[in-house]
Amino acid sequence: MPILDDAIQLTELECVTGDGGRYYVTPEGHQYPSTTTVVNWDKREFFAEWRKNNPQKSKKILNRGTLVHQMVEDYIMTGLTQTSEDETTNKMFGNLASMVDTLDEIKAVEAPLYSDLLRMAGRVDCVGILDGEYCIIDFKTSQKMKREEWLTEYWCQATAYAIMWQERTGIAIPRIAIMMASEDGKKKIFTKDSMDMVPLLKEKIDRYFSEDH
Repeated sequence: MPILDDAIQLTELECVTGDGGRYYVTPEGHQYPSTTTVVNWDKREFFAEWRKNNPQKSKKILNRGTLVHQMVEDYIMTGLTQTSEDETTNKMFGNLASMVDTLDEIKAVEAPLYSDLLRMAGRVDCVGILDGEYCIIDFKTSQKMKREEWLTEYWCQATAYAIMWQERTGIAIPRIAIMMASEDGKKKIFTKDSMDMVPLLKEKIDRYFSEDH
């Protein structure tokens, strides 16, 4: 597996949760909404209704996704493979770990980021070198493998992190990637130019801030 070598250190952010979602407080004292809150703002009512109508399924999906993410983070940080009592969880972790192993280098994991330009903040899953290029990597779990045209919010989220990373470090990110593992045993790495989704991201940001926050 690639080694977390020459990791780039970023200033930690305080996280607070309010009625409008999750917010981060920057070192300068600005309170910015999370990237997830902003890019999913126009679908918040749909997601809230789905969770209300499917409480057990929603909880199971959330818990499994959180656990798999933690297992992947621990794998990157320590090189050790952990197992859970759930075989599906273990298979999803194994598939994500095998995709992590394709990275040339890893520069950051669960790194706090923010942008004064975008007025957003969040934590990026991973920043690494993929096929010789700096890349934002987002780890995703799903019941079934998604089509690329269904990844709009994921792409916008990764695009925001690419902009934040350059603003914070001065290092440009030319590519973004979604590493996805599904419950049916499939895995796939989706990649895209980091600037392809900037117009749509801007629309989502404008829509969010057009309301009273």
